[in-house]
Amino acid sequence: MSIFQVLGCGFLVLVLWLVLQQYKSSVSVFVVTAFGAIVFLNIAGQLQNVLQTLTRLSEQAGVNVIYLTTVFKIIGIAWLTEFFCQVCRDAGSSALAVKVEFAAKVAILLLAFPVLTAVLESITAIL
Repeated sequence: MSIFQVLGCGFLVLVLWLVLQQYKSSVSVFVVTAFGAIVFLNIAGQLQNVLQTLTRLSEQAGVNVIYLTTVFKIIGIAWLTEFFCQVCRDAGSSALAVKVEFAAKVAILLLAFPVLTAVLESITAIL
C-alpha cells in the first residue's frame, strides 16, 4: 500500500467517521481502528524486507543478532503502544492511554537493560 493509497483511504475513513460521529459515535471508533489496523498490517509486511536486510548486514559486521533483535522488539513495542494509545484517546479514554504508555516504557527499559549493560561492560574493558 503506497502512501497515496493510505492518504486516499484515510480521507474516505475521515469522511465516514465524521458522518458516523453524528449518529453512532461508538461505531466511528471501530471504523478508525479497523483502518489503522489494516494500514499497520500492510506496513508491517513491507518492513519485513528491511528487517531481513538489517539482520544480514549485522551478521556480516559481526554484531550479535541478539542486540538487533532487541532493538526490533523495542521499536515494535513503541509502535504498537502508540497505535493502541491513540485508539484509547479516540475512544475518550486518555487515562487508560497514559497507563499503557507507562507500562510500555517499563517494558522497553527492561528490554534495553541487557544491551546497556553490555555497552557499559565494553567501555569498562577498554578503560
